Amino acid sequence: MISIIIPVYNSEKTISLVCEKIIKTMINSNMDYEIILVDDYSIDSSYEIMKDLYKKHNHMTCIKLKQNCGQQNALLCGLRYGHGDYYVTIDDDLQNMPKDIMILFNELKQGYDVVYGIPDSTVHKDYRGIGTMLKEFMFSTILHKPKNIKLTSFRIMKKSIVQMIIREKLSYIYLSASILKYTKNIGNVHVPYYNRIYGKSNYNFRKLYKLFINILIYYSNIHLFNKRKKNTPQYVIEEVLKAH
Repeated sequence: MISIIIPVYNSEKTISLVCEKIIKTMINSNMDYEIILVDDYSIDSSYEIMKDLYKKHNHMTCIKLKQNCGQQNALLCGLRYGHGDYYVTIDDDLQNMPKDIMILFNELKQGYDVVYGIPDSTVHKDYRGIGTMLKEFMFSTILHKPKNIKLTSFRIMKKSIVQMIIREKLSYIYLSASILKYTKNIGNVHVPYYNRIYGKSNYNFRKLYKLFINILIYYSNIHLFNKRKKNTPQYVIEEVLKAH
């Protein structure tokens, strides 16, 4: 079975379409699946739409967080509710298409622990380009990421890797950093990359800077940063609607 985890934040215009496309892909591929939606304290009607989807589909779990904890911690929450042999993470904005999940799955079957879908082309602002270069340097230096491997939010993982990740007790989680702690057997496969239909990216230079600092604090072995580690809950759940 494939467990598909989607962090949801202010996605009232896209989340239904994302789920419809996932369901169509899984049925056409004759795959057993579940969809796990984690609402990261949206301020629009995303959770109401999620509840409507839950009523219509048997393979769906919906989780509402009590406060905004960030995309990565929301993903961790979703992973802990999965029951699959394989786990996919995909964003809620349709920049990656659900049909391409099978491209990742087929590549994983070549013997990898994790496979990332790498866009054929990207259209980002300059700070994203600079941020990507800085992140590449940091991941290669601190976490010993193989230089030929690229990281994105669209990935598939074996259950054995997820079982180690969900035991993480760090207050701040960055999923790719956790993956690199447990395996370097990682593959890349090219997938189409689409422009956003609605809205705009939540990333900005401030958030990228915060990401770099948090990776240093929570994932490096630099003792200077140990005192800055917080001991706060990874997330707080308000409601769970389990698959039926």
